[in-house]
Amino acid sequence: MSDARNDPAFMDIGHALAEALAPQLAHLAATGERLVVGVAGESGSGKSTTAMALAEALQARGVAAGLVHQDNYFIRPPRTNHTFRLQDLGAVGPHEVDMAHIAQHITAFRAGAPSVDAPVVNYPENRFDQVTRDFARVQVLIVEGTYVLMLDDLDVRVFLEATHEDTHERRMARNRDIYEPIIDTILGIEHRLIAPQGATADWLIDRAFGIRRGHGAGPHAD
Repeated sequence: MSDARNDPAFMDIGHALAEALAPQLAHLAATGERLVVGVAGESGSGKSTTAMALAEALQARGVAAGLVHQDNYFIRPPRTNHTFRLQDLGAVGPHEVDMAHIAQHITAFRAGAPSVDAPVVNYPENRFDQVTRDFARVQVLIVEGTYVLMLDDLDVRVFLEATHEDTHERRMARNRDIYEPIIDTILGIEHRLIAPQGATADWLIDRAFGIRRGHGAGPHAD
């Protein structure tokens, strides 16, 4: 991930998204209302780095941004979850994630909560720890993950179109990923679940990290 953040294509998408959000940012400045942006896509598509690039681009514009990563809200820690998948491929899907917990934290953010107690995955220890997520100065909350566009309470929806086949080398370069032959089967199942979210997106990011308007673009997108 750190190498990807040094790639100009990734950083450029942060600035392009910040520019695309100009109408929402103007509304935020006028009303003080908090804004929630969802960033979804398949494993290795660049969700996390795109979300971080957007956060940095917003910070450069004087807009305080915070990040919520879906990976921290899985019901089971990574190695345990992988074992469940091997036992039953029917375990693969959004039901692996405590989506209600993410929704609760979005609601708290919108209500002006200064902070929430949130889980964070401890990969080496295969467990979840608890941290205090500071919302006090955050104006834009960016929620990223494979299934986050399934959440209802989002102001802007961003979808990365790169598939698991497009991003094979990128995924293999990530040390935290578990790889076995069955992973390709799992990624195929995820693809069928994740891809339909693109139809709801306000903004689509293609395989070359170009941005274009999606079919979900709302009345404040211009």
